[in-house]
Amino acid sequence: MITLDDIRAASERVRPVVHRTPLLHAAALDERSGNSLYLKAENLQRVGAFKIRGAYNKIATLPPEVRAMGIVAHSSGNHAQGTALAARLLGAKATIVMPGNSPAVKVDATRGYGAEVVFCQDSSDDRARVANEIVQKTGATLVPPFDDDLIIAGQGTAMVEVAEDLRDLDAVVVPIGGGGLIGGTAVAAKHLCPGIKVVGVETEPANDAQRSFRTKQIVKIDPPKTIADGMRTQAVGKRNFEIMLRYVDDIVTVTDEEVMETMRFLLLRLKVLAEPTGAVAPAAVFHRKLGLEGKRICAFISGGNVEPSFISTLLNA
Repeated sequence: MITLDDIRAASERVRPVVHRTPLLHAAALDERSGNSLYLKAENLQRVGAFKIRGAYNKIATLPPEVRAMGIVAHSSGNHAQGTALAARLLGAKATIVMPGNSPAVKVDATRGYGAEVVFCQDSSDDRARVANEIVQKTGATLVPPFDDDLIIAGQGTAMVEVAEDLRDLDAVVVPIGGGGLIGGTAVAAKHLCPGIKVVGVETEPANDAQRSFRTKQIVKIDPPKTIADGMRTQAVGKRNFEIMLRYVDDIVTVTDEEVMETMRFLLLRLKVLAEPTGAVAPAAVFHRKLGLEGKRICAFISGGNVEPSFISTLLNA
């Protein structure tokens, strides 16, 4: 299991590359949530999401001769972009496997960072299968989306920033896809913020982590039909799950409709654009899923990559 020292080392490694994203705070957030609510704006991160942190931390540790063989990743979008940019910054060729239903804005951005995109079927199983075939054929190195110690440590660097910027936090609220962000966040939070509560959030159709957390064993689900494309994974990673069982206090769910309403609120009241997955954690606070009142809470906006056409739908909802 990763340690705080691993996350601190990752922080030093990624600091020259990533943005130190701001904490957003406004009276409207407090009034809406019934708490003193801060939003960690990873939607303002490079590639529009936190994923650059883990991808860069992983690729930067590879020897130059290994990077020269190429990088392979599989993702519905944000890990694709993070890996593509990290590989470019480190002089490596990247091939990214993406489901056919990935948002076009994320596919275009991945190509824009110089990666080759290979499409697969719309399941996390098929993503992994195609990516592994490319690795076997080319000798390239796989950069997993979440089930990897260096990836998890890299994602935890965002919580290091939060702990430096905020004192006396009562809770941190994090979306869960494969578990990389909550894994790194939970380790950092429990070591840096004594007494803090760590809560993960999923959409109801994508509640594999919640079911796994309740049964204490990894539950795999069919490809979930949810608005949050970052949560269309079918199961959390093994390393990630071990961290959840040790450091996470609870996992709650929100509906797709609650996510949409939260996206609209953030856009119209705060002028903040969050993608569906990015709005999942704030949605849990807004819709009082945590059972907390009058507390100091930080919720992660994990990304802000939204299809332009979807913004019109959102505004007209």
